[in-house]
Amino acid sequence: MGAKHGISKISKVILQYLEENDNALDAEALWLKLREQGHRMCVCSIYLNLKKLEKMKRLQKIENPERKSVYILNSE
Repeated sequence: MGAKHGISKISKVILQYLEENDNALDAEALWLKLREQGHRMCVCSIYLNLKKLEKMKRLQKIENPERKSVYILNSE
């Protein structure tokens, strides 16, 4: 589900969810939340899109106290 220009549909769903809800989730927790909302995608798609969004500086990856990587919206 890539996009020739801009970001993919999955990336848009991820950004929208983080803007409207929890803004510090690990990839698997985010995947479960999106599935609860009816979005059908595999967890590897979440990981790939989070990595792309981080590279695009739309998200920031941080390590929480439990030593898990979580993603937050980039404030830059």
